[in-house]
Amino acid sequence: MSLTVVSLSALHETQMEVYVSLFTVAYFVCSALFRPRRRWFDVVGMVLFSSFCYIVAVKVLEILVK
Repeated sequence: MSLTVVSLSALHETQMEVYVSLFTVAYFVCSALFRPRRRWFDVVGMVLFSSFCYIVAVKVLEILVK
């Protein structure tokens, strides 16, 4: 996660959507690679995925409305 922040900061990225999208991708990639054993529902994954879906929906609506 910190590598994502450092990389995007070095590129002078200011859009929050980019950060959330890359955090979501990084979280699910790490989750798939390391496969931690979960005892509870994956709340962090659900929040990240929901926010990612919201961002995508808003961007698609912006394109369709134009």
